[in-house]
Amino acid sequence: MPAGRITLAAVAAGFALVTAACGNQQNAGSGGSTTTTPPASTTAGQGNVDQAKVKFAGDVCGAMQEFITPATSFKPDTSSPAAALTSLKTQLGAMSTGLDKAVRGLDDVDAAGVPDGQAAVTELKKTFAQLKQAVDTAKPKLDNVDPNNPQAIATAVQNASKDLTAMGSNLQNPLDQPALKSADMEKAAEQAPECQKIKTQ
Repeated sequence: MPAGRITLAAVAAGFALVTAACGNQQNAGSGGSTTTTPPASTTAGQGNVDQAKVKFAGDVCGAMQEFITPATSFKPDTSSPAAALTSLKTQLGAMSTGLDKAVRGLDDVDAAGVPDGQAAVTELKKTFAQLKQAVDTAKPKLDNVDPNNPQAIATAVQNASKDLTAMGSNLQNPLDQPALKSADMEKAAEQAPECQKIKTQ
């Protein structure tokens, strides 16, 4: 099921944006840009697809959307080091809230008709809990920085970004299970609007 790969890619993208923001702080005035990957082409209606699996894919993707949206929509304010610091703290707060919502959304996923589905949901919740811990640990490091000290800001942002990136690199894909990588689950994800929406981010 591609949703898992999309999730980890979005996490990596979010951390990369945080790291890029640090560089932008030291080059104030150069606008930050965000690149997005064009959505992959899909073919709808590929035979009969188990609707229970389509619903499962949609429920999982819908829950992940709560985190993916704030993780990939970040545009740091590079007008000044202090503004960049504030935008980073706001971003981490949004990511933390998004992770909370994602976990709550996973509580409502109906995995009864999908082999290994509940196990995948449980592991995904654990992964999001780890991410939230990392985000919530990083934010206080920025809260304690003097907004009038550009060098201190740059150092703190670099350290926080490094910690977050290391966390993202060590994460295992909780949806990387044989039963969820089958052809019918691929087709189910293609027919779930929530999963197609994720591909455009």
